[in-house]
Amino acid sequence: MMTIKAFKNHSRGKGNLSMKPLFVAVVLNVTIASAILSGAMAQPVIYIVRHVEKLPAWLGDDFDDFHPLSEIGIKRAQLLADSFAPESLAAVFCSPTTRTLHTALPLAQKLGVPVELAEACWDTTAIDAFYSSLKNRFAPDQAVLLISHSNIIPYLLMRAGLRPSCWKEMGITASSEVAEMVIEGYDNLWKIMKPEPVQKDCTNFSRRRF
Repeated sequence: MMTIKAFKNHSRGKGNLSMKPLFVAVVLNVTIASAILSGAMAQPVIYIVRHVEKLPAWLGDDFDDFHPLSEIGIKRAQLLADSFAPESLAAVFCSPTTRTLHTALPLAQKLGVPVELAEACWDTTAIDAFYSSLKNRFAPDQAVLLISHSNIIPYLLMRAGLRPSCWKEMGITASSEVAEMVIEGYDNLWKIMKPEPVQKDCTNFSRRRF
């Protein structure tokens, strides 16, 4: 049975957080500072995408990890696959949910790349170790795709060095329901370019629709 870490709950939009906004602000500042000072960036080019649209009605929270894609989501997963040329990705990483796996499937089949589970795609405390592992596994001229969730993606970007001045441009907003950062929508594709050394602007980051 999958255990979700307390810091971020990927499966529910509202999450199970009880952190106060001030504490979250401190955590974010430490996160950004540690990324900038340590240069803890992944060497390959990193693409990040949220799972595509899921069914509007489902069986409830107990079955949330198995929430499937809607008809629109299935079509958008194919659009995501069409966004990448053959041999453009070395690997695809995702969380252990039906919606992320189904988002990855058309792309993996088209490109013939493996799909791997990555704890960092559903647990923010695993991001640093995951980025370090990418350095050891992939070369700077390779690229990988992470398929994650609305309340995890902001932290994937921030731990890669995204500065607060770039949050709005990259679509990161503060949730009005819980004390966390989130992204909205299902059609954004983020790209982290050659993120060493850390830049003082948004140069290494881009966002486009697919």
